[in-house]
Amino acid sequence: MPRSERPAVSRPSVLAKPAPRPPLARFAGTLAGLQPEGRATTRGPQEVQVYQQAAPAVVLVVTDEAFGSGALISEDGKIVTNLHVVGAAETVGVVFKPAAEDAKVGEPDIRTAKVIRRDGMTDLALLQVEPPPGVKPLVLGDSGKLQVGADVHAIGHPTGRTWTYTRGIVSQIRKDHPWSIDARTEHRATLIQTQTPINPGNSGGPLIADDLTIVGINSFKSEGEGLNFAVSAEDVKAFLTLAEDRAAPKAPSRIPEGCELTVLAEEPTKKPAGIMFIVDETCDGEPDFVILEPKRKRDPVLYMFDEDGDGKVELTLLDFDRDGAFDAAFYDTDGDGEADLRGDFRNGEDEPYRWEKLK
Repeated sequence: MPRSERPAVSRPSVLAKPAPRPPLARFAGTLAGLQPEGRATTRGPQEVQVYQQAAPAVVLVVTDEAFGSGALISEDGKIVTNLHVVGAAETVGVVFKPAAEDAKVGEPDIRTAKVIRRDGMTDLALLQVEPPPGVKPLVLGDSGKLQVGADVHAIGHPTGRTWTYTRGIVSQIRKDHPWSIDARTEHRATLIQTQTPINPGNSGGPLIADDLTIVGINSFKSEGEGLNFAVSAEDVKAFLTLAEDRAAPKAPSRIPEGCELTVLAEEPTKKPAGIMFIVDETCDGEPDFVILEPKRKRDPVLYMFDEDGDGKVELTLLDFDRDGAFDAAFYDTDGDGEADLRGDFRNGEDEPYRWEKLK
């Protein structure tokens, strides 16, 4: 299982494949798990001003099974977000901020947006929607002038808590930096590394400077605390000039050619009774994950990964029927030892197609 960066996109539960529904109604299940943030917590007059002026231009982007954030950048309804938020969808739902801070969004609030441009290289997507009257778009700023240590602000929908405001600082600017979200493709752009807290659901939302301009699009959080990354506004501007979609190159494999899984050690376990295998999948002689095979055949085989090397298991994959294919995933996003997200796999796929928030 590759140690790829975790996208800041949240995937709520869809218990069964729904029957065909009207275009807007198909997003209702996704909206059901969202919670209004209530009154946003800010620190002072400047933070209040940033939130009040910028939040109306920050949208909620919903698909059949997932949601993320987006930023209105033009009066005619163009919205920039992350490609991994919209996936392969041709149309998505867009919700603009209600007037009341504690208002719960629902099906009547959804506007259909068309995905009009995709860039696999920078993980960006452009949407077109009919915006409500009076919403002022955000302006793309000059991220080239951004300095390490500068204050930045983020507004998005982390773990379904809609229109949440956070503030942090620019930690570093990584020029022409590669990253991978799904381990099959490699993205590349100038990334703004920040300590601005972001979580699943923030993907695609704006990183905002004190002058209320967009200096980046929040895209993912990496292994470790306080490692959050936004694609720079300069890359967004370049993306907007593309005349056609651009695909991402395939990511190089971290597993050497000809390398096969090697069991470094095996130990008996008591709870549950079974065998634990310590596995090296990169042929470097170091453990990469642990397989726990319970003695009782009706218990699932567990694949456990310590993704950030802190000695704690962040990701556990389950094979319920012991056929060698993953059926479910449990992910501890905050390192407290308890799973925060559950993912479900389709047959033959090696990445969860949906995530359910557990708490």
